[in-house]
Amino acid sequence: FKQKTAYEIGVRLVGSEMCIRDSNEELTATVLDLPPVVVATQEYIADAGVEDRVKTLGADFTVGEFPSPVDVVVMASNLPIYDSEVIAGVVARAFQALEPGGEMHLIGEMLDNDRRGPVDAAMWGMNELICGSEGRAHTRAECENYFTSAGFVDVNVTDFVPGTLARCVGLKP
Repeated sequence: FKQKTAYEIGVRLVGSEMCIRDSNEELTATVLDLPPVVVATQEYIADAGVEDRVKTLGADFTVGEFPSPVDVVVMASNLPIYDSEVIAGVVARAFQALEPGGEMHLIGEMLDNDRRGPVDAAMWGMNELICGSEGRAHTRAECENYFTSAGFVDVNVTDFVPGTLARCVGLKP
């Protein structure tokens, strides 16, 4: 595990930074989310006693460039609240911020390519539609396309939590 810096974007509450941080003593992580969200996140970081390795940055990750350089970018569990244009833009900006050999992980409720399931992904998409959001359900193939269009290689989608969450991973050459 060679990565030393990680960003989690749109985290809401601290999650994978703690796991990633525990797997590599040299790794530092930054939670990038809206300013009011990172205030709450800072409390979780303090409670976990990892302020020296996990920082926060208040910003709207759907616009503007990401701080760089970074080795790993993780976007987890907020995929269906955004439309294709936003997700493609986030993935492209993550690609630009990553060091060569860096990786991005997009974890979320992805529809199967036939759009018939899983149920959680379909329900998220329907909820976004009912609420008048611009978000929607994204298929696994669409997520792969966001990555390959941005320039990622070795892109693949696998089950993360079978029947609920999938993970799309790509490497920056």
